Amino acid sequence: MDKHRFQMDEMDDLLLKISMARGLEEIMTVVRQSARRLIGADGLAFILRDKNECYYVDEDAIQPLWKGQRFPMEACISGWAMQHSQVVVIDDITKDPRIPQDAYRPTFVKSLAMVPLRPDDPLGAIGAYWSTVGTPSDDSVYSLQRIANTAAVAMANVALTNSLAEARDEAARARDAMILAMASLAETRDHETGDHIRRTQHYVRVLAEALNRREPETTGLDEEFVDLLYKSAPLHDIGKVGIPDRILQKPGRLDRAEYDIMKTHADLGRTAIATAERYIGSSNPFLSLAKEIAHCHHEKWDGTGYPRGLKGEDIPLAGRIMAVADVYDALVSERVYKPAMSHNDAVTIITGESGKHFDPAVVAAFGDVAPQFAEIHRQFSQPI
Repeated sequence: MDKHRFQMDEMDDLLLKISMARGLEEIMTVVRQSARRLIGADGLAFILRDKNECYYVDEDAIQPLWKGQRFPMEACISGWAMQHSQVVVIDDITKDPRIPQDAYRPTFVKSLAMVPLRPDDPLGAIGAYWSTVGTPSDDSVYSLQRIANTAAVAMANVALTNSLAEARDEAARARDAMILAMASLAETRDHETGDHIRRTQHYVRVLAEALNRREPETTGLDEEFVDLLYKSAPLHDIGKVGIPDRILQKPGRLDRAEYDIMKTHADLGRTAIATAERYIGSSNPFLSLAKEIAHCHHEKWDGTGYPRGLKGEDIPLAGRIMAVADVYDALVSERVYKPAMSHNDAVTIITGESGKHFDPAVVAAFGDVAPQFAEIHRQFSQPI
């Protein structure tokens, strides 16, 4: 009784490991390491269906069988089991016409059981082999069926997971392309170039990473946040699409009324992204962060910014990081209405605005990576 209970526990453990496997290799490894012993067989083979061939992809046996070899479906017993979606039990292989005797004669196999993986539409089979003539026990065949069924479910789950991952990756690539397209639309109406998008993306990444090194206890400042920040940064000025050309493309300084209109791009950007949220029926971390960046990157630490006059840590962290990145790029980049400022002068200005325009912690992190900002600007710049 105790031995039987122990075997049941081992079988349950094996089936659990198979079901939790994350790939075909892992499934086969788990089967190879334990299945033969639990079934009480002298050999075990894992066969995959590859079009019209049986591919003996893995095995565990007292002597070599057919690992790595391929046979026509019609020429092997595993193919028969798959084609007929039936379990095959043979007590003497020399007396069964379905057995290719030439293939089996050099081996130790005298009897066998073959179970298809997924009986309704077999994608492979698992075979158990014995070195003596005799009918495999019902317990052995039943255990083999349980292993095969669990392996089939695990393989289906792996295929589904891979399919979903591919679809997710494709959707992510489409999303990223759409983000850049939308952001570029805003940039083409301004004096800035598409390089501004790429530069600010890289600025915010290195700045957020530097801030995390300085203040690792900061809530929410993790790898996922940094990645979302990087991807959503191009949308910081999406609201400029709604600003009239006479203001957006004015070569000189804006007057008070024009500046008031220009400032509305922060609200316009937030509204545009909020509309996208309503359209999909829910929010998500990417859209929430993009909305914060678009709405808050012109807020100032001392409360004198716009559009809401937020102060200190009431300003979302994404907005505080984006503020430094955006101002730095504006200072060191040439525009038709102004020359470029030197990197050192820009660093001096940003440092001097610590506690006024900018979050002191973000400015301190900026000081750590300012040379990287200069390199990013050099790498992603072209004459206008």
